[in-house]
Amino acid sequence: MFNSMPINATEGGGTNYLPGFYGDFGLAVFPEPGTYFNNFFAAYQDTRSDTGTLLEMPGIIHVTEKSLLGGQFIVGLYPGMLASKDHTGENSFNRVGLGDFYLVPGGLNWKWDTFTAFLFEGIVAPTGRYQVNDFNTGRNYWTFDHNLLLTWSLPANNEISVGLGYMNNLKNPATDYQSGDEFHMDYTVAHYPTPTIGIGVAGSYYKQVNKDRAPQSFVLPEPGEASSIGPAIMYTPRINDRDITLSLKWLREFNVTGRAEQEYLVCRLFMAF
Repeated sequence: MFNSMPINATEGGGTNYLPGFYGDFGLAVFPEPGTYFNNFFAAYQDTRSDTGTLLEMPGIIHVTEKSLLGGQFIVGLYPGMLASKDHTGENSFNRVGLGDFYLVPGGLNWKWDTFTAFLFEGIVAPTGRYQVNDFNTGRNYWTFDHNLLLTWSLPANNEISVGLGYMNNLKNPATDYQSGDEFHMDYTVAHYPTPTIGIGVAGSYYKQVNKDRAPQSFVLPEPGEASSIGPAIMYTPRINDRDITLSLKWLREFNVTGRAEQEYLVCRLFMAF
């Protein structure tokens, strides 16, 4: 995620956390072993429409047949492309380019009756364009994102899913600025009126848990915080003997500190190769 306003929490007011990225329906649920296309698309902007981004991440997930500690081993890769704008004040910036990649070098998925868990490490690699004091599509630092996703299948075709994560941000070598660590939570409460249709409410909570560190020339902001909530829908048609899952959700932030409020439209497509 990118935001160019320098008065905000974390360097540049942005973060490598994006609400809705970790999934919605069945956060911790994976299909049988195989390789899957998991396309993630998000359109988000501040509520004044001064800044905005289109993000496309054509993800690949491989569910292996190997197990470790009783859990199924899973890996993934999400390359990113962005189209961003910043029209705050006298700014008139627009940029299209490669974004920072999200890697899942390993994760373990456990299934017990009505309960499923997925423990994994995510890594944000600084692959996007970055120049000091410019409008960029990358943040120029590594982030290590430790995650635990949980899904409970409840009676009457209901579900609760929760994702908990903690991000350690490394220093930006071009500026010697290090954004503080970040806690994030995503959740979905869903009902399935049919096996192929899901409806629900999704949301998130984000909090920067410690302050940024930077050279004395920087004025450090207070840590940021934000919550979001909105509707979510899912449909899984069967096309050419293949299940294709489509989901869509809209999230609106509230109780935001450290930056402008955002709203997000998130679309996901999941299918086997």
